Amino acid sequence: MGDTHLCRTYPQPIAHERVAAFNAAFKHVVERAIEEKVDFIIHAGDLFDKIHPWPSVVGFVKRQVKKLNDARIPIYVVRGNHDGSFDSEGIIRGSSIDLANYPELKNFHFIDPLFDRVRFTPLGTVGFRDFQGKLRIIGVGYSGHYVDSYLDRYVAPVLSSSMRNLLILHTFIEGYTSLPPGEPYLPLNRLEGLRVDYVAVGHDHDHRKPKTLSNGAVIVCSGSTAKWDFQESDEKGFYLVELSNGDVKADFIPIPSEHQMSMLTVKPETPQPPSWFLEEAIKELKRLASSTSKKLIVRIVMRGQLSKGSPLDISKAKIDEVTNELRKSGRLLYYDVAPPDVNVAMETVKLTAEGFDVQGFLNKALNEQRLSSIAFLIYQEVKSAFSDDENLTREGNLKEEVLERIKRRIKDSFELD
Repeated sequence: MGDTHLCRTYPQPIAHERVAAFNAAFKHVVERAIEEKVDFIIHAGDLFDKIHPWPSVVGFVKRQVKKLNDARIPIYVVRGNHDGSFDSEGIIRGSSIDLANYPELKNFHFIDPLFDRVRFTPLGTVGFRDFQGKLRIIGVGYSGHYVDSYLDRYVAPVLSSSMRNLLILHTFIEGYTSLPPGEPYLPLNRLEGLRVDYVAVGHDHDHRKPKTLSNGAVIVCSGSTAKWDFQESDEKGFYLVELSNGDVKADFIPIPSEHQMSMLTVKPETPQPPSWFLEEAIKELKRLASSTSKKLIVRIVMRGQLSKGSPLDISKAKIDEVTNELRKSGRLLYYDVAPPDVNVAMETVKLTAEGFDVQGFLNKALNEQRLSSIAFLIYQEVKSAFSDDENLTREGNLKEEVLERIKRRIKDSFELD
């Protein structure tokens, strides 16, 4: 499993409910592991959601690990970016995972080459732990843009030639997991050059189907155990894995949740008045409430174009009437409305049409005399600039010096920095 994000307190108004939900998911995996009599558990990072979790959550983790300890099930954990990361100088500054570790828990193994080098670890086990002389479990916690070099520095030198090698990473994998823009990642073919049998990946919150690499290794991403944010898929769980002679069998096991966390998107195909957005949002909210018995955590997003009025005309007061009833019934835990991402359908306005009242249009669209007056003056200046061929390039655009003059005019008029 991975990305359990214990002590997740967002949204803040329902922090206790959210913490309880993530705890319940973690407990579910522990109990299933004991029931299945697994040999060990691997955790692919982000055990905690923050570097300073609530003491009650730390106590909860210790109790769950104690259950595993009593069942003789070891758990191997690597550090995620939420568990503890680097400062501006690239130096690691502690990890919340250490809070869950104490001498009596012989089964709790926090694997991290950086931490292993600066704290007491068994001699010759920096960055890895061996399981029953059959399997070498190698771990590399979140390393940002250093992850590629860490494979050479900490993984390649400790790969075993006599045991099967299992690698745990907390990073995005190009060609396998999602890859958010600007985030550090590791190319999939980089793993194909390693002598490993199995790769467990954390960091991506949506689980991925097992994938066999060209070197025969199987890579698996289990995703988060509970829904961390609105954009994620609803299906959460863990993998029950069997490593036999040369084969890997991985079955995804869903984790039940008592919450339904949904993002309702309201987006018309054609421009609509503000009232349509409100009515549609209420209809979608009622539909969701009638389709599930789970407690709701909802975000309403409005996108598209207005046929009239402005985004300020979309008031959530009417939505509040419905949500208040759902709260009273205990069905709704939390809801919010994202700032409407809507605009006036400008294509319906022919600015060049004969007799069109530009000033009247700006008065109505901006709904503020001072702003509309400034906007109209700027409109006149831009129109005048385009009407003079001396101001235009060969392609019909404004020359740079004319454009800069208009930009200065806009900044000064609206008192922008």
